[in-house]
Order: sequence, then structure tokens, then C-alpha cells
Amino acid sequence: MIIGVVFVPAAPLMLPDIDVEHLLDDVRDAAVELIREFEPDAQRVILIGSTPQAQWHLQGGIGSSRGLGGSAEYAVGSSADQLPQSLTIGAAMLEAAAWDTDVIALGVSAESTYPERARLAGEVVAQAAGAPTLLLVVGDGSATRTEKAPGYIQPDALAFDEQVAAALGAADVDAILGIDQATADRLWCQGLPAWQVAASAVPAAQGVLVLQGAPFGVNYLLAAWRP
Repeated sequence: MIIGVVFVPAAPLMLPDIDVEHLLDDVRDAAVELIREFEPDAQRVILIGSTPQAQWHLQGGIGSSRGLGGSAEYAVGSSADQLPQSLTIGAAMLEAAAWDTDVIALGVSAESTYPERARLAGEVVAQAAGAPTLLLVVGDGSATRTEKAPGYIQPDALAFDEQVAAALGAADVDAILGIDQATADRLWCQGLPAWQVAASAVPAAQGVLVLQGAPFGVNYLLAAWRP
């Protein structure tokens, strides 16, 4: 049974060994605190992130910051599977929260179709059936908000991000499922595949938007849902 969903940013600076200047300490600390709120009731975590390829890591895995300029490894579960960036960030958040329960992970490809995401959501629900489960969903909004953003500037990025923030804060499943992948791609929003899987898996919930900010032209969002 899914007892909650926590949405956290996918920024490399969420990794403490990358954020040597402590630029995202407040975001990281808030994310860890939010995860800990669910810890007393959850016996399992399903970590979901947008990744180049769709893949389950049913025994967890190990993520590394080496490709990002760091030198740390972040492990969840018992597997030696190599975790991609988004799942590595999720693993780091769970490590910081001292999470010691069962963890499995799912990568969702941006190339996946809506029916494929709905199918993955069904698999998430099935994986959560045996124990109270928290979904930890890693993803960013647009990366085109300013001239210095990774994707330069798109005039509709701010409106898009406000739409996403409102949907996550209100747990508006229909709004999240209604976001077009082509628009997300144009605005360099990498969180949509994972968000849509979570939304399909949790069709009704109470939501709260804890934090929204774009210090580097990338929209970072922190939110929680409670079914």
C-alpha cells in the first residue's frame, strides 16, 4: 500500500559531496526532513526517477557522483546495479535520512509513452502491495527560465513551472497526466516521466508544495502527497 509520495529535485547539487559550497543546503535539509516524516509508517521505499532507459532495480543499487565531479557512492538495497543520476540523488537523500528499510528503484524513460507509464504505475502499485510504501520521486521542472539556464531561455517556462508547482501542491493527478512530453522536452523538464508514473499510481491524495525555487535557471520542486 502506498502511504505517501515525496517529490525532490534531481539537481546534482543535491549530492552533498558535489555541493561543496553548500548552495542547496536548505533544499537538501528540507527534503530529508520530509522523507523522515514518513519513516515511522513506511516499510518500503520505491525510488522513481527519469532515466535514459526504463529499468527496475528490484534489489536497489549503487550510484556514484564521479561522473559529476565528485568521488562518493550512494547505495540502497543489496544490489551492485549501477544507478543513473536521478536515482543516485534519491539514494543520497535516503542515506541522509538514515533510511534502513527495503528500497527498490525504477527508472522511467522520457521516450516512454503514456500507456507505458501507466503500465509502470501498475507495476509500482503491485510492488507496494505487500508493505506500507513510500514513493520517492526525483525530477526537475524546466531548465529554460533564464539566459544562464542549461537550455537558455524560453518565454513560457515560468508559466509551465507554475502549472507544475500548482499540480504537485494540489496533488492534481489530471493536470500532471495532461502535461505534454513534447512541451517538457522543449523546456528541458526532465521530471515529467517519473511524475506521471507516480500520478498514475496514486490517483487520489492530499498534496502540499513545500518549496519551489530556481537559483540556477532550473526549477526545483519539493512536495509531498498523502493518499
